[in-house]
Amino acid sequence: MPANAAAFQPVYFNNQPQLQSIMGDRAVYIVGMETYSSLHMDGSPITSGSPMAVPDDLRNGTLTLNVAGSLDYQQIPLVTLNRTWQDSNAALEAAGYANSHSGDLFLFEDLYQVDWTKSYVQSILTPPRGVSFSYIFNVYYYWGAPKKY
Repeated sequence: MPANAAAFQPVYFNNQPQLQSIMGDRAVYIVGMETYSSLHMDGSPITSGSPMAVPDDLRNGTLTLNVAGSLDYQQIPLVTLNRTWQDSNAALEAAGYANSHSGDLFLFEDLYQVDWTKSYVQSILTPPRGVSFSYIFNVYYYWGAPKKY
């Protein structure tokens, strides 16, 4: 997310070649996604030096996926994509405690033909920190033959 992001401003993904739906005779089928916060990872493996999203950023963010030209999955709360949730409570953290929760992986049923360059994240409110930061996603997928509908 850029430092000057506004509320409801789409921030589009870059092209994700490994997740393109058609490569030769194979297709990518997405079956699940999750995201992480600064409580899970110290930094982004992709955008070195950029701070990670904090738990408040996950509560403030949504994901929209463009599937075959349609916005079929709109405004999925990022907090629902976070399986191991740790509440951000400075007093508890300073004392060495964390209130953590564990949830199920956010699943899709063979999600096919995601156009990543037309898919995006956005904040519900203007991000309060005023600095750029990174959302990190883990996408679970498999390769298969293209389905004939």
